[in-house]
Amino acid sequence: MTSFSSHQSNRKALLDQIASITTMQPGTLAEEWRERPDPDAGGTRRVGPYYKHQVWRDGRNISRRVPAAEAPQLREDIDNAKRYEELTDELARINIESTLQMRAANDGSGESAESKKNSRPKRVRNASPKQKPLSPKPKKG
Repeated sequence: MTSFSSHQSNRKALLDQIASITTMQPGTLAEEWRERPDPDAGGTRRVGPYYKHQVWRDGRNISRRVPAAEAPQLREDIDNAKRYEELTDELARINIESTLQMRAANDGSGESAESKKNSRPKRVRNASPKQKPLSPKPKKG
């Protein structure tokens, strides 16, 4: 188990890395090449690359063509977004682990909340449903 001070230093390092990310874009950047007839050689030639940025927005896949001059910066922004996700996932993991350690220390038992989850056996129910009590039929009168 990692100590509280180690968690704090890891949190600080992660927060510094997160703060250093200043640009990001969601999605993916695809590089496409096309085959075109080559009148000089009589065959085909490969042209491109052409860039396409795709992102899910409002439940739909949105794609747009990107000029070649913008592609390197967009690729960096997409990588930054992926790195941000990884760092925040790691930060959440550390915070959860730290919280469980603090709670276990406050309990005094030394057990984590997860180990206590199933400490009591479940109550066994009868196989048949509970029957309604019999009541006398109303008298006609």
